[in-house]
Amino acid sequence: MKKFSIIGVGGFVAKKHIDCIKNLKGKLISACDINDNVGFLDKNFPKTLFFKKEKDFFIYNRLKKVDFIVICTPSYLHFQQIKKSLEAECNVIVEKPPVLNHLDLKKIYSLEKKHKKKCYCIFQLRLNKKLIILKKKIIKNPKLFINKKISIDYYTYRGDWYFKTWKNLKKLSGGLLVNIGIHFFDILIWLFGDIKNINFKKKSIEFSRGDLEFNYAKVSWNLSLKRNNMSIKNKKTKFLRRMIVGKHIFQFDKFNDLHEKNYLSIIKNKKFHISQFESTIKILSNISK
Repeated sequence: MKKFSIIGVGGFVAKKHIDCIKNLKGKLISACDINDNVGFLDKNFPKTLFFKKEKDFFIYNRLKKVDFIVICTPSYLHFQQIKKSLEAECNVIVEKPPVLNHLDLKKIYSLEKKHKKKCYCIFQLRLNKKLIILKKKIIKNPKLFINKKISIDYYTYRGDWYFKTWKNLKKLSGGLLVNIGIHFFDILIWLFGDIKNINFKKKSIEFSRGDLEFNYAKVSWNLSLKRNNMSIKNKKTKFLRRMIVGKHIFQFDKFNDLHEKNYLSIIKNKKFHISQFESTIKILSNISK
């Protein structure tokens, strides 16, 4: 049985991680958050020790030799908490984006080597079955889509609250392209390789449109937090995540179930190491400046 601890347990995304730990028969040893609205822990892990002070949390986990510290805190805190987790001699599972500055990656690799622990990430879309099939086709024939029209639409509704929190501040979240767009940027880089050129047609706090050029593919994108920026007829639609390649449409509106598969890939196969996402982190780090 693997032992886990979560920092940022009061946040929305932490509940997905708790479900993964529960479903995989793991044990949640401790949890930490600056807020104390965490009564939901009693449902699945009533014996979890709760901390409000980060310092005490890391000291405890070092003593308990926890297998994984899961980081679900705001993005601007990730690097320092990855550092503290590795120094506590615990492996790390960190939510996206792993870090905001790609220069932090070398520091993480050095800490991993020193403490003999690893940092892993959540990029569950790479486990989408349809996208895996597409990836295999591209590996066999890299020029398969060189003359095909490719577009990606990524709409996820966010209400007024979003624009009044750290998520809307570029310095703290990386901005729209990093905080929300990182999933589709990562999928495109995973499929088509490094980006050669980026052309922005529109860029705001709630909407981004542009073109990406790869060695053997050109992709246009639309990324929005508001429905009126997209060609969506159904007014009740709050999510639209699709990639159109020629005549083929790849939908990935629902991918919560992939969180658990992501966990399994980390625990059993030691995949999803942070180094696998270096290209994604680097390009987004640069364009978010």
